[in-house]
Amino acid sequence: MSKVFRNHGLYTVGVFSYIISLIPFSGINLVRALILLPIALLTLIVADYLQPSLMSFRIRAKEIVLSALLAIPYLFAINIYLLIPLTLLVLTIVAYWKRKLMIGNVLGTVFIASLSFAWLGFVSNSLILPSVYWLLYILCGALYVEYKLPIRKLDRRVVQLSWLASLAILILLTMKSSLLLMLLTVIEPSSRFLFPGDKLASMKDVGKLGRRGAKKDVLFIALLIFTSVLSMLLSL
Repeated sequence: MSKVFRNHGLYTVGVFSYIISLIPFSGINLVRALILLPIALLTLIVADYLQPSLMSFRIRAKEIVLSALLAIPYLFAINIYLLIPLTLLVLTIVAYWKRKLMIGNVLGTVFIASLSFAWLGFVSNSLILPSVYWLLYILCGALYVEYKLPIRKLDRRVVQLSWLASLAILILLTMKSSLLLMLLTVIEPSSRFLFPGDKLASMKDVGKLGRRGAKKDVLFIALLIFTSVLSMLLSL
């Protein structure tokens, strides 16, 4: 690889997705979890490398070969959950092909989050709900960031309606699973996504927005882990 790309957001979402795929950390295949670690890391490195080519839709033979090689480990752990990241990957490619960069960026970020579904199947984890929380949180978070950018013409109602729809899904699934404590994780995101405020005054403020968002992501992950594990223990 002649160039080294450093999409820190991609790696952050990817690492969190790996952690979430292991929740509640018991009843999973620990050997497979260890095997998955380098596979997940390689997936993120290749995704980081391929992103500029996808955005410009200038895909060369080298990119195709890398993608094919990366797919090999996943062939040994085919499960129905793979359909989620595969669908999102196709939608991301189509968005970039159509030159819809904003939509491609959002879908690309959600694709990285959706890898938790593929990975939880790999480690034989039956608890899917944390990955659903994470996927919808990242979707609305990506839309929130796009809305805040002064160069984007995205209405705040897109963020608000997306989170309201996500809340409805999460409440329904959580009530059905009886893991009610997990709903505590939606309190902070609700205040952010339902009341997104004004757009940034300048693109110079993007870094500050990213740092604040990273801290809130850590809080969300911590609460998701705590409430998921505690809910599982209380349900025993």
